[in-house]
Amino acid sequence: MQYVITLLIALFCFPVLGQKDFTINVHESGDPDGLNPLTSKAANAENIEDNLFCRLLEFNRESFQLEPALAVRRPIIKTLDKGKYKGGMSLSYEIHPKAVWDNGSPVTGNDYLFTIKALKHQKVESGGRRLRAEFIADVEVDPSDPKKFTIYSKKVMFMAEAISGNSFHILPEYVYDAKKVLRGISIPELDDKRKAYSEAVNEFADDFNSAKYSSEEGFVVGCGPYRLVEWSTGDLISLERKKDWWGDQVDNKYLKAYPSKINYHIISSIGWAFSKFEKGELDIIRNVPPKRFKEAKEDEAYLKMTEFHDPSQFAYHYLAFNSRNPKLSDKRVREAIACAVDQDRIVNELFGGAAMKAKTPISPHRMHYNINIKGVTYDLDKAKELLAKAGWKDSDGDDILDKKIDGKQVKLRLKYNYNKGNVVRKAIGEMLKTSLAEIGIKMDLYPIDFADLLATANERNFDIIALAWVNTPGSDDLKNVWHTSSDVDGGGNRVGFGNARTDRMIDEILVTLDEQRRKELYLELQEEIVAEHPYVFLVVPNQLIMIRKGFDYPELGPVSPGFVVRWFQQK
Repeated sequence: MQYVITLLIALFCFPVLGQKDFTINVHESGDPDGLNPLTSKAANAENIEDNLFCRLLEFNRESFQLEPALAVRRPIIKTLDKGKYKGGMSLSYEIHPKAVWDNGSPVTGNDYLFTIKALKHQKVESGGRRLRAEFIADVEVDPSDPKKFTIYSKKVMFMAEAISGNSFHILPEYVYDAKKVLRGISIPELDDKRKAYSEAVNEFADDFNSAKYSSEEGFVVGCGPYRLVEWSTGDLISLERKKDWWGDQVDNKYLKAYPSKINYHIISSIGWAFSKFEKGELDIIRNVPPKRFKEAKEDEAYLKMTEFHDPSQFAYHYLAFNSRNPKLSDKRVREAIACAVDQDRIVNELFGGAAMKAKTPISPHRMHYNINIKGVTYDLDKAKELLAKAGWKDSDGDDILDKKIDGKQVKLRLKYNYNKGNVVRKAIGEMLKTSLAEIGIKMDLYPIDFADLLATANERNFDIIALAWVNTPGSDDLKNVWHTSSDVDGGGNRVGFGNARTDRMIDEILVTLDEQRRKELYLELQEEIVAEHPYVFLVVPNQLIMIRKGFDYPELGPVSPGFVVRWFQQK
């Protein structure tokens, strides 16, 4: 009998057991800023975390519809006409019965409740993610079946399912809160900003924010198929497939995982990355500079060993202005700098035409993209006029504009931060530096490591910084980046944008079920954002990806990073 049971299990798990062990090696240009899915902010961190942790729901990468992953099915959603949350809504989920943590204990609604509590803790460095969870007024776990739980909201939110099911990876309470400290405080108490936390609750945040939960083996723990086995800063992040992972017993495409190891190689130099690719030490290079991509496609040696992909993506590149800097607090100065950016040249020369000009924070692929916004055109004469109107002039003949600010004569000299090894951002900076010199602005380029670049952005310690936002296929939630409540340390509003009017528009979008009215708000909000010039919107680029031949994998698409590395199979 034991033999029969063993045979059945083997047959059921055949797609995984029949796959020979293999390692896939992926290029990353910089270290992520941690692998704690509630505190990390870098897109490459989330790409790695997707292999370690699970979400309740995932977006189908072709239809962009939500589908169950850790959850058994999509939630049962109800509008509430009575009771404590009258006028609001409830979402009832069930976690898959097979889902367990690494210690064998079941993944339950208590883990989801813990995750939301940690997210809502005011001293946990979760930034914009906390704002996304604001609509969750409480979570009730079914006492008769802890796999089931219900989320309650005081308002009806059109994005409630996407946010509750897809925005957060679920964390194991037994690892991240071993003392069960947060069981002693409720979600309503965590939401009450007037309430003082106990010493134990405050100590929880200090511990949760610490480096061990972001980078140490044994402390970065999820219910996904892989575990972290090594992180050598600036060199390698290595994940190993769990031999007894519960997802092998479930027929769900989002739980498939084939490579026995996934190695992320941290290489800031694209030339060095290409050298390793040629030697067979890398299997995937993403974010390939357009020029190198084009050259490789024309090289016989690369054509023999490489598959080239250039899918579009839900992302845009931008330059952000620190409006708290007195030199940049006048929007005429910000607009003048925008007039010195040659978007056409960037698209054609730096991206080889594999990009569209960005004009707003909404993707041109969206129905609520404002097509009437023309954006800023390259015009140095207009830039000079704007600077003169803002009171900047060259009073001492040194070819750098100056102005008296707070009683001191100040030169219009700025720093441009970008990440080392990013040849496109470097080239954009060099172009801009040349143009700005013609209008009397001195700009110096400062390349730094990617993790330091994010820290610089989050700490608002910059003048101009080159970054990108990567979005999900779901509707745009602009609260994290453009609401004043996100203008805090670690929040996504790094430029100081916003006022009561724009905040009201963002808040109304989130609770407006009427699609036409919501579109009107999106269109108007884009106009408000663009008029203030908080960013120079640069491009919506294609993803340029090179993959070594010898693998089977689903077709690449616009969901970042374009592929799912755990779905790769060796031919």
